Amino acid sequence: MCIFVLLKNIELYISELLFEHDCVILPAFGGFVARVASANFAKTGNILLPPSKSIVFNKNLSNNDGLLAGYIMRKENATYQQATSIIENFLNHCKQQLETQKRFELTGLGVLYKSAENTILFEQDVRVNHNTYAFGLPAVTAIKLAKKEEKVVAVKPALQYREVVLPPAKAKKPIRRIAIAASLAFCVITLMFLVTNQNPLNSVATFSPFKGDIKPVAETKINTVTKPVAEVKETPAKPAVVSPDTTASVDKTSVVKSTPVIEEWYKQPYQVVVGCFSVKQNAFKLINQLEQQNLQASIAGQNAKNLYVVSVAGYADEAEARKKLLQIKQQYPAAWLFKR
Repeated sequence: MCIFVLLKNIELYISELLFEHDCVILPAFGGFVARVASANFAKTGNILLPPSKSIVFNKNLSNNDGLLAGYIMRKENATYQQATSIIENFLNHCKQQLETQKRFELTGLGVLYKSAENTILFEQDVRVNHNTYAFGLPAVTAIKLAKKEEKVVAVKPALQYREVVLPPAKAKKPIRRIAIAASLAFCVITLMFLVTNQNPLNSVATFSPFKGDIKPVAETKINTVTKPVAEVKETPAKPAVVSPDTTASVDKTSVVKSTPVIEEWYKQPYQVVVGCFSVKQNAFKLINQLEQQNLQASIAGQNAKNLYVVSVAGYADEAEARKKLLQIKQQYPAAWLFKR
């Protein structure tokens, strides 16, 4: 068997043993120690390396553990003495290369070289990954993405923008007033029947404003009375009969029309403003902070620059608005008066 071929095979055998073992010793020379390394970025460039084994050379590991010799015996079908002799020839060739060329390359493993202090050092070949859990995982070039920062503003779920829109005028409902008057008339007729014990259709004519002569009816009724005067006084009081008619004639629409409409404070022309924002969400954030301080706050529309105006008070009178402004300036010195 060619000695050169055997020497090349020894380099391959050492590399193969490091796939399954953490240490391979060359007797009276040193040992290769493998340590598991997690996935990491390379020192230069944006390259993500898969899990691997970091291999170092330790010259103090020189005791023969028989691992390499046993592997050669199986691969070359040799005896233990033959395997030991092959290892000695390989080490002699390695030492000769280090003395003459100051370096010795091991295929699939790395390079042994001598430093200026005549110390044997080792540089691993990172192209070969001895970690069996990383088979099929190549190095990946990572591209750094620019992260866009977004400012998140917490907003109350129930807080909404208050639009300054007056409610539409309600249409008049004359049918409802007619129904109320009819109900009151029915009550009057029923009450008359209970008081006089007569047919209400016969006596209702006495209440008609178009019938002027009602005196003979009253005289006939008094002349036919045979009961004592004390019993006549037992009849119920008549003012209860007249009161429903007077209430039925009241025009409720006149009361509604005369009542002044009180607008919300954030609709008033003079607003005490503490901030303006181009983003509505930021205006809501300030409103939340003001309400936590027990201050009423609202968006009172937009100014000439289309900025959302955050107001804490609104008045129809300028003097009252300026008085409130002096109070707010004690807490918010930058507050000002905004006129629509």
